[in-house]
Amino acid sequence: MKKIKAFWESLEDMATVSRRELFLEVVCCLLAGFVLGILFSPKKTTMIASNNKSGCLHTEEEEE
Repeated sequence: MKKIKAFWESLEDMATVSRRELFLEVVCCLLAGFVLGILFSPKKTTMIASNNKSGCLHTEEEEE
């Protein structure tokens, strides 16, 4: 904890950042948020078709 406090106190009070640097930092944070959100989201299974075989040409009645 002492090292953290010493590091925090060693930082300058004021710093100037160019618009380009600020923009790139915001873009990097957004992209990192997207990637982390994708990686840590719960796995979902999505089924587009209902799989009830309503469009199947061969029915069970024909097989019997």
